[in-house]
Amino acid sequence: MKNTVLGPDINIARESVQVQIGRKKFLIGECHVQGAAPLNITWMKSGKLIIENEKFTLVKIVTEQNTNTRQLWIREMALEDYGQYTCSATNLYGTKKKNVFVKRAVVRETRQESQSNCADKKYFNIT
Repeated sequence: MKNTVLGPDINIARESVQVQIGRKKFLIGECHVQGAAPLNITWMKSGKLIIENEKFTLVKIVTEQNTNTRQLWIREMALEDYGQYTCSATNLYGTKKKNVFVKRAVVRETRQESQSNCADKKYFNIT
């Protein structure tokens, strides 16, 4: 007998991501959902529903194994975009949610940039 998943079951690719401000076309999250149809799958940020617009792109992928994947892409990362994102799946048998935390990446200065900054300070007499 085949084991069938009735209520939604969600797996996410990663629970936490770090991204720099200004980063373009970044995959915030990807959730894989199984469960009895019809499935309603949404993404939210801080409890507010995300709809596709000039900031966000939502991608729907359905595999032969009947797994529904929903990707959430951001076109350009801004300060207000950091925080908690939630993938939610609902059907007649219940609701499941999984979170992805988007954190600000710390930019590390390269050795060349560091030397350049020192040269600038000497030239402009900056202390």
